[in-house]
Amino acid sequence: MKVALIGRPNVGKSTLFNRLVGQKKAIVGDLPGITRDRKYEHAELYGLHFEVLDTPGVDTLAKDELAKAMNYQSQEAVAESDIVFFVLDAIDGITEYDKEIARWLRSAFKKVGSKSVLIIKNKCEGKHSYESAGILGFGEEISISAEHNLGFNELYERMISFSSKFDRQVKDKKEDISSLKVAIIGRPNVGKSTLINSITGSNRLVTGNIAGITRDSISLSWKFKGRDITLIDTAGQRKKSKVQNFLENVSVIDAWKHIKQTNVAVVLMDINNPFEKQDITIARKAFDEGKVIIFALNKSDTVVDAKSIQQEIERRAKKEFSQLLGVPCLLVSAKEKLGLARIFNVAIDLYDKWSGRISTNVLNRWFELAVGQNPPPLVNRMPIKLKYISQVGAKPPTFAVFANRADHLPVSYERYLMNHLRKSFALEGVPLRIFVRQRENPFA
Repeated sequence: MKVALIGRPNVGKSTLFNRLVGQKKAIVGDLPGITRDRKYEHAELYGLHFEVLDTPGVDTLAKDELAKAMNYQSQEAVAESDIVFFVLDAIDGITEYDKEIARWLRSAFKKVGSKSVLIIKNKCEGKHSYESAGILGFGEEISISAEHNLGFNELYERMISFSSKFDRQVKDKKEDISSLKVAIIGRPNVGKSTLINSITGSNRLVTGNIAGITRDSISLSWKFKGRDITLIDTAGQRKKSKVQNFLENVSVIDAWKHIKQTNVAVVLMDINNPFEKQDITIARKAFDEGKVIIFALNKSDTVVDAKSIQQEIERRAKKEFSQLLGVPCLLVSAKEKLGLARIFNVAIDLYDKWSGRISTNVLNRWFELAVGQNPPPLVNRMPIKLKYISQVGAKPPTFAVFANRADHLPVSYERYLMNHLRKSFALEGVPLRIFVRQRENPFA
């Protein structure tokens, strides 16, 4: 059962969305028009499970392309939903804007078929009476306060009566932990949303020439060669010194919250202006989180010497990420749909290595060979004895080396082991972690 939240800007749709989901999944604030894409999440209301769609505020007088694109997102949400929650601001009462949206809804029903509509009067935390919404002609109305969690018992009772009409009974929707999660990250206006639209073959995300259109991080389920993949669109990230308003700051925080939950981070760059300091900062932060990194040069169809630019970026990446040899750098064009499959072929290959394990026997045979070829240096004329190695984790692959004088092992030697390990087990482009641990003295 799908429920779409529809209404004018700043009536509390995203606040209601977060309340139904049980987490702060959508960015909220006092400014109108914060939400720009439709957002899907699993919701629960007193044991009743359903899918809820947050939408941009409807602007029936939209003239600019961005507002029209946002209206399209709302119309698509209505088309997909079984129930429409028409959300009103009870404090403002019924406005001409609300009446226009009611007419807009009826015209939308002519295109997509009639839907069950429930009037939700939000912000009813006060004790005074509120204006009836009967003039809108949609029948039953329910008074709630999404912010203060009031009125949801009545909403639940009404939802129960709706759910009995659907054959596909509502069930708890667990997250598919086997799904490969790929986040598209980068600076503003490099084509992240356009890339995802091209990959999925839809206008699922609002796009345009204006920088900073994406605010909420949006997750989409998709399949590639039979494999479940979750695509995550994120807000563009500028230098910290340039982020001056609250909304942009919250969008970047939301982006990193989602990046931390992902497996692969595709750092998308404009080939006409690639590998700036901010691109390196973004990539390094994702690497520090232990994510697989892929560089993708978008708009490669707009330059003549794309191959030479790619080679230059690979050279610079090798210099900037000496601790992560072999980071792939791909040529793509979101607009022309070039090189898209290559992203996921590489992502799946690196993900399988990133989540894999090496047996202790094989690992220690390699360890004996690596140490024999290049023993650790003497410290104060005393040798450092490396005993054995063990893989203690995956995602990313994490190894523990046990030694008698762990604190004295140079960082350069740790780097030698990491690079040797990467080459020996074909782990180029995979972030690795090596920790040197002091072996306990059994006679102490």
